[in-house]
Amino acid sequence: MRLSALSSLLLGVLLQVSCGATPTPPLEMTTLHPGGDHETIAYHYRHEAMLARQQAEELAAQAVVYAQLFGLKSDWVSGTTLLVQFYQEIAQEQDRLAEQHLKLVNGRSFHEPADPKLVNLPH
Repeated sequence: MRLSALSSLLLGVLLQVSCGATPTPPLEMTTLHPGGDHETIAYHYRHEAMLARQQAEELAAQAVVYAQLFGLKSDWVSGTTLLVQFYQEIAQEQDRLAEQHLKLVNGRSFHEPADPKLVNLPH
C-alpha cells in the first residue's frame, strides 16, 4: 500500500511539472533580425531542401518507368518531369533561405532587402 501511494504521489508531481512547463513560442521564420534563432531556421530550410531533393529523385525514377510504359512523349512523362523541376526549384529556394539565415548566424552583415515571398508567408 505504501509503495502504491508513493508511486501515485511521484506520478502526480511529474504530471504537475510537465504540464506546468512554459510552451516554447513558434519560430518566426520570416525574421531577418540578428537576434533570431537563425541556426534553427537554417536547419529547417536545409531539411526541407533535402526532402524536396528526395522527392525530385523519386519522381525522376518514376518518369523513367513511365517512359518505358507509355513512351517518352506521354503526358505521364512530361507531367512527372515538370514535377521534378518544381521540386528541384523548391530545393534551391530552401537552400537559398538557409544560406541567408546562416549568414546571420556567422555574424556577417546582411543588407539585402527582405524577400517579398518571405514577408507574405502565413505565420
